[in-house]
Amino acid sequence: MAFGNPGRKRAPLGVFLMLAALVVAAFIGATAGLVWQSSGWFSEDDPQEVVTVEAPGE
Repeated sequence: MAFGNPGRKRAPLGVFLMLAALVVAAFIGATAGLVWQSSGWFSEDDPQEVVTVEAPGE
């Protein structure tokens, strides 16, 4: 005994579309993470003082 109507078309799941969306989202997320990491925005570290020439008398 078969269940359902064998002549009826099944709705497409859009697997390839979901896979493409997942790949694009992963690429955008990785790019945004690398930009955020390298930019140093909202960094709590204080910039270090760079001494290029010693002060006279010291």
